[in-house]
Amino acid sequence: MKKTFYIKTALLSLIGIALLSSCLKDPRYVDFAGSKPLIELPGAAGVAAGGGYFETVGLLANASAPTAFNVPVNLAAPNPLSTPVTVKLSVNAAALTAYNTANGTNYTLMPAADYSSSLTVTIPAGQNLVNLVVNVNTSQITPANSYVLPLTITDGGGQQISNYNTILFAIVVKNAYDDNYTETGYKFHTTAGASHALTGTIAVTTVTAVTSNTAVGDLGGSGYTFNFDTNGSTVSNWVPEGSTPAAPASGFMTADNPGGFTYVTTDGSQPGTAPYTSSTYNNTYNATTKTFMLHYGYGVGSSGQNGYTRQFYSKLVAQ
Repeated sequence: MKKTFYIKTALLSLIGIALLSSCLKDPRYVDFAGSKPLIELPGAAGVAAGGGYFETVGLLANASAPTAFNVPVNLAAPNPLSTPVTVKLSVNAAALTAYNTANGTNYTLMPAADYSSSLTVTIPAGQNLVNLVVNVNTSQITPANSYVLPLTITDGGGQQISNYNTILFAIVVKNAYDDNYTETGYKFHTTAGASHALTGTIAVTTVTAVTSNTAVGDLGGSGYTFNFDTNGSTVSNWVPEGSTPAAPASGFMTADNPGGFTYVTTDGSQPGTAPYTSSTYNNTYNATTKTFMLHYGYGVGSSGQNGYTRQFYSKLVAQ
């Protein structure tokens, strides 16, 4: 009986070895242990269109001191090397041209004066991933300019360079008003029960150096937004966006309830009664306190503020 058991065990072992050998020879299975090291930009592993992978650097604050962002550089290998590797990158203007051509865009090469970087990084022995630092002189960049910094690995320090070697970094700088704001004020609505105080946090985001976008009161979640310009202390140039009715059915207001609509409120608030007056909410900006005082409204099908059944008195204070 024992002899039979041993024979069966030996046969099963031989079969297992044969199957394992077959799997190792199967071209569907890749043995990475013998792979050559590759130098890559891991962020470039997405789908490239044109000259390389396109990546937008998060909005950078406009500051007097340079703002840094990191470019990860990776040594792709089964094991870290025992010696350091120095990797060099360069600005690849041709990659940006190819991207613009392939995608119908018109991005501009970032001026050399607007950033600084050694464009060289050393991966220490025993490590795989390091960051190349790029310092952006945000104070020299006009907010929302379409600048791109295209970087390509040009020297792998003796190691093979991966196909993932080019990233086009879109650099966008915030304007002076881009921030989260605490909103207070009032929304007057002709539908019973729909009028109420405005509270909460609302974002003002960059469009250009002077143009910003924000939500219509508490309706941002429903797609009601608008663009506006800030020049000194003056807020103007209402441009409806998203679900907001097209002008002149929406816009800034200069009078309190000029259409004489009836508003039923639970706290007695009424447009034109302090504190909700056009003289207080006068479409201005105070740079010292970073405060917007806005008065606007809309009415579907209306031809001006006399038809604005929804009227907003909004105070925005930067957080």
